[in-house]
Amino acid sequence: MRKNNFLINNNMYRSVFIFLVSFLFCQSKCIAQEPIKCQFGIYAKTLRINQAEETFETFFYWWLRVDSIQPNIDYSFVKEFEFINADLEMFEFDAADSSNGYYYVSGRCKAIIPYKSDYHKFPFDIQNLKISIENKVANSKSLVYIPDDATTPFNNINDENVEILNGDQYSISSLQAVESSYIYTTNFGDRKIEGNEKYSRLEFHIGVERDPTGMIQKISLPLIIVLILAYLVFYIPDHEIQTASGLTVTALLAAIAFQWTINDTLPKVSYLTTIDRIFFLIYAYIFYAMAQIIVTFNLSNKSEYYKNISNKIEIHSRYLFPLTFGVLLFLIAH
Repeated sequence: MRKNNFLINNNMYRSVFIFLVSFLFCQSKCIAQEPIKCQFGIYAKTLRINQAEETFETFFYWWLRVDSIQPNIDYSFVKEFEFINADLEMFEFDAADSSNGYYYVSGRCKAIIPYKSDYHKFPFDIQNLKISIENKVANSKSLVYIPDDATTPFNNINDENVEILNGDQYSISSLQAVESSYIYTTNFGDRKIEGNEKYSRLEFHIGVERDPTGMIQKISLPLIIVLILAYLVFYIPDHEIQTASGLTVTALLAAIAFQWTINDTLPKVSYLTTIDRIFFLIYAYIFYAMAQIIVTFNLSNKSEYYKNISNKIEIHSRYLFPLTFGVLLFLIAH
């Protein structure tokens, strides 16, 4: 009887022991499968925009930190990250520090990074610049980058401490750190990788707004001169068709040359910008002046009745030309 009780108790203890071991194993496996959360932040110092090449140059400090580290885990892989599509001119990092109960690395970076421009509203455009990081060896199952919540993960926009090296042409309108991910639809030829791997990304968005004042001041005087040349034909006698046509042709050629000069500073885009629409409006009014010259010249060579019509066209054009141009220019700009 005692032997049976001993066997029963022994089996019960064994079952409890197996249950506890299995439970701890499952718990440790679940913990191991939980991705490491690495907090990341940057502090930008300078920014230079090259709009013709659709790139921007920036210098910034960066840091990363893993809180509540385990002594038996090697965290060195979290600093094996890259700045996506960046041409690095300088990339330095200090020695890792894990003496305070967390893993910490900081450094400096100077890079040239491409950006996708949007010049539909040029020179009233806003560009979205982006600094993106991604780990080179660990996918999102092992590592996730998140904005540092212990401090500001990006510059504070109210401090205005990012120096833009393009003069007063731009100003920063927004600064934001955004978590994201990227799925590579390839295994890069590695048969050990099954399916598509997903990698954690952290993106730092810089909204840059152009100050149109300087650009408007530069283009206003040449365009006003072009418009005046076209406008003067309404004060030239009908029989002076050569003088009037010379003014309009000169205005047209000057406008074309000036537009080419401005377009050389922009990327070769297939869509129309606001400045393109303004130039097309100017071309339309130059052609209007040309058409008016031909019409009034032909009417002036006919009877007195048609001469009066010719005079009325010229007089009305002196007012319609600037008024309608101003209204259409306002609509295009807004």
